[in-house]
Amino acid sequence: MSEKSPLMSIPSIESDAINLAASGMRLKTLVYIRWLAVLGQALTVILVHFVFGYSLPLLPIALLISASAILNLLVSLNRKPSTRLPNRGALLYLFYDILQLAGLLYFTGGLSNPFSVLFLVPVTISATNLTRQGTFFLGLTTLACITFLALFYEPLPLPAGTLVLSQTYILAIWAALVLGTAFLSGYAWLIAADSRKMSDALTVARAELAREQQLSAVGGIAAAAAHELGTPLNTILLVSEELKQALPAGSDTAEDAALLHDQARKCAEVLAQLSQGPETERFIKDSAHHNFLSLDNLFSLATEKYKDSHKKFVIQTHGETADIPRLFLTAELRHGLGNLISNAAEFATSKVTIDLYWNENLVRAEIRDDGPGFSEEVLDRLGEPYMSSRRGRGGMGLGVFIADMLIKRSGGELNFRNQKNGGAIVEILWSRRELEKSDPFSN
Repeated sequence: MSEKSPLMSIPSIESDAINLAASGMRLKTLVYIRWLAVLGQALTVILVHFVFGYSLPLLPIALLISASAILNLLVSLNRKPSTRLPNRGALLYLFYDILQLAGLLYFTGGLSNPFSVLFLVPVTISATNLTRQGTFFLGLTTLACITFLALFYEPLPLPAGTLVLSQTYILAIWAALVLGTAFLSGYAWLIAADSRKMSDALTVARAELAREQQLSAVGGIAAAAAHELGTPLNTILLVSEELKQALPAGSDTAEDAALLHDQARKCAEVLAQLSQGPETERFIKDSAHHNFLSLDNLFSLATEKYKDSHKKFVIQTHGETADIPRLFLTAELRHGLGNLISNAAEFATSKVTIDLYWNENLVRAEIRDDGPGFSEEVLDRLGEPYMSSRRGRGGMGLGVFIADMLIKRSGGELNFRNQKNGGAIVEILWSRRELEKSDPFSN
């Protein structure tokens, strides 16, 4: 089993914390929506009763509208507007709005009232922001209220001889509202769920990338410290060597000087390891400007940590060696390629082959493994968060999603397909000009 990249397996506790922080609704939003509803209801009643002259039961209507206004004031005074209501609190808030609307419609014509379409609003709000269970509860509540109003209501005070709606038409309105509630809530839930998944995955990816960058910064600090300590340590070595030679042989002070020299020499060896990189250019420094690699060395570095996975890695170049692309190793490239190679190493049976192609305009890399390949049902959806990538063995799909996001930030594009004789192929395409740009952090 191969060693997984730290970005391939995101701890579930981090995803749970993200979901918890994003759940519910902001109180300020719900308060604004209710104030709009109160003002709209009051204005409608005033126009219908006092301007158009239709007689409405003002007392119960005024009590229902005033109850919403008073409740809004109490909530605003007792809680800060920035408070984020949990799912249950937001559901109770919307549950009251449905019941209040049902009360108003009961006194103003039931489903024959054109404003009965407003039943769709609370359920749609819930579908886009709250849990599936809560939305289902509000949907059942809305269905119950619609059914009640189809059977029991006070008729609209229309003048004699005007159009009277038949029970068949009322039934049609009931069916339209029921179907509209189900369709809109389901559609809104699917769209919002997809958006939430994407947002959560991006947050986790940014957090993991920031963590890796912090680790790289720590390495940079260590290298800088090694450089700064080199001069005083060399002085200690020189002085201790002179003391060891000047002191009488076999004396306690000579032994102390020899011990001091020996320990200083060990410290110098450790500092040399921190401050010097091997000739293969695989030593990673804290800044991308210091990591100028050839394309083949880039992939050699990316596969280095999986050498002990009992899988064979073969890197093949197809192009003029003198013209091989050279680039700055950014965090996006390091972790993006690391995820893809980790995925290939995990699913490969015995071998991972990396083919590198380049010309004056394009750079292409193909990562092939001899594993089971991508399952056909998810092949077109690879790169989406929480989408398993392999037949029967895929995880949450965050690794491929993060790799796709990071490679795109480096100017590349990912393509996935299966080999005819089995195994997966991940193709990476870069514009050579973009990959070899002089500033690794320029836009």
